[in-house]
Amino acid sequence: MSNVLIKNWYLLTIKGVLLIIFGLLAFFNPLWSAAALTMWFALLIAIFGIFTIIAAISSWKEREDKWMFLLEGVISLVFGIILFSTPGLTLLIVSFAIGFWFVFLGISRISMAIQLRKEIEGEGWLIAGGILSVVFGLIIFARPALGVGSLMYLIAFFALVIGILFIAVSLKLRKGGKWVKGKVEELKDEIDAIE
Repeated sequence: MSNVLIKNWYLLTIKGVLLIIFGLLAFFNPLWSAAALTMWFALLIAIFGIFTIIAAISSWKEREDKWMFLLEGVISLVFGIILFSTPGLTLLIVSFAIGFWFVFLGISRISMAIQLRKEIEGEGWLIAGGILSVVFGLIIFARPALGVGSLMYLIAFFALVIGILFIAVSLKLRKGGKWVKGKVEELKDEIDAIE
């Protein structure tokens, strides 16, 4: 599984960048209407889902958790499409949908980190991102009637933090991939020297 993650490290970077962009937009425009919140978040979730589905399919034979990863992508894409096609939903329904998505995303990331704990160092970043995602989803469930401005600041903060954590993990995976590639090259050179 670590080989798959190392190979697709850039997808985690893209997801992190998308979350950071969304977080910054939300900080600079905290008083968006519920419809605008729905549209932007729907777009983010749909793109997130597409990239996750692509990653799951491209590494289907190599992944042990392929069904969980594919399910994460499909749920994200379906939520994005539903929210995008019904922008007139009330803020309460949007809040619950967003809360559910963050809880599911967090559980998925924690599960991934637990599977990787023996294969890579720094899985704590992935666990931290997963825990933050679950906590954020639970906060939304507990306080779904927050004002639009308060909800946007909360979403912006968590989107920024989780995005930064995703990028940190992806860069760690990239660095690990380069190290592994270097060691493989060294072994090939030693074998060639012996022959």
